[in-house]
Amino acid sequence: MARAVDRSSLRPVGRPARLAALLLALLAPPAAAGEALPRVMSLNVCTDQLVLELADPAQILSLSTLADDPDLSFHSAAAAAYAKNRGLAEEVFLVRPDVVVTGTYSLHNTTQLLEHVGTKVETFDYAQTLDSVSGAVRRMGKILGREARADAVASAYEAELAALSSPPAADAPTAIIYEQNGVVLGSGTLADSVLKAAGFRNLVAERGYAGMAPYPLELLVRDRPDLVLLGSPYPGGPSLADQFVEHPAIASLKSLRRKGIAPRGSWACAGPFTIEAVRALKALREEMAAAKGTGG
Repeated sequence: MARAVDRSSLRPVGRPARLAALLLALLAPPAAAGEALPRVMSLNVCTDQLVLELADPAQILSLSTLADDPDLSFHSAAAAAYAKNRGLAEEVFLVRPDVVVTGTYSLHNTTQLLEHVGTKVETFDYAQTLDSVSGAVRRMGKILGREARADAVASAYEAELAALSSPPAADAPTAIIYEQNGVVLGSGTLADSVLKAAGFRNLVAERGYAGMAPYPLELLVRDRPDLVLLGSPYPGGPSLADQFVEHPAIASLKSLRRKGIAPRGSWACAGPFTIEAVRALKALREEMAAAKGTGG
């Protein structure tokens, strides 16, 4: 997954759309007396992010252990305040939440067992495009009894995405995301959706690569994309997987090579915060265009 520099877990609200969303959320009517908001337990890092975006803090009983990982969780700083779980059914039985939210790639045996004993479980697909974010936000808002908050967040996101998106032209710069072990992110991925919204052509998608797939170094050298976004090493020690992105053949390319462009954790999962990845990449594309126009 794409990795980048650390950022605060709270998205900036200085921009007009976000300020409007905040005001709408603050003005939303509270739950009627006797209508307690459902207590929620999240077993998946991507549902963690939506819960942290929308829930009242008192609703959150537990988040997944990955919620604390800043490379996977944009809201890792906010997540630190909450208890964590490993996605086990036993943990759910002890906490007894009103609803469990999880993802399609989480532990299936846990989900099946919980449903078998009558626990309310809501499963979210892994979002692969920017267009899927609004629907997921509104669905989570309904689950949490926070519809007004969700609609405000989703509407602000939609407005920002429409204002930022610059679909790539035929002569747009080409880009490749080159991760550990030489894995690239092709068509049908969230990263592909972000690149296109920022105005880049995803070269591996044009070559017919879909999803996460190994991409021979020889092809990368041959194709010579305008931009190579390199994965950052995982903390905790060097590995053979990281040697792919440090190969001298990549260093010899005339392509612009960058690490840490998108805010850390902003496109590991799809959420309203993923707009920050679009913003960062669009700024980079404009920087590249300006440098090309001046002969730099």
